[in-house]
Amino acid sequence: MKSFGETIRDLRVAQDFGLRETASKVGISPAYLSRIERGRERPPRSEVIKELARVLAADPDVLFRLSSSTDPDVVGFLHDQPEVMNLLRFIKDAEFTCDQVRRLIKMAEEIKSNSQ
Repeated sequence: MKSFGETIRDLRVAQDFGLRETASKVGISPAYLSRIERGRERPPRSEVIKELARVLAADPDVLFRLSSSTDPDVVGFLHDQPEVMNLLRFIKDAEFTCDQVRRLIKMAEEIKSNSQ
């Protein structure tokens, strides 16, 4: 698995963005972005990760996983909704497979669409 910085560099190159252009769009210095990409800097704070994901058309959850941190919006939601934490613990303890989690998501989407 690639590091956070390597992934950022790969995404940037895939978008055909230069280092300076990307840094400008994200609101950070090119030197800082270069250090992140080379692994000389820890992954940035959550706001920068979200902006990198937006600019580079990436899944922010993937970037958060690679950065070993969690989106603060998700953390806040879990604190506000203790039943969601119970659901996550159940899924973990029951050792749901990826397929079972996908099915659970589909069911949740159906529940949501039926309640509108």
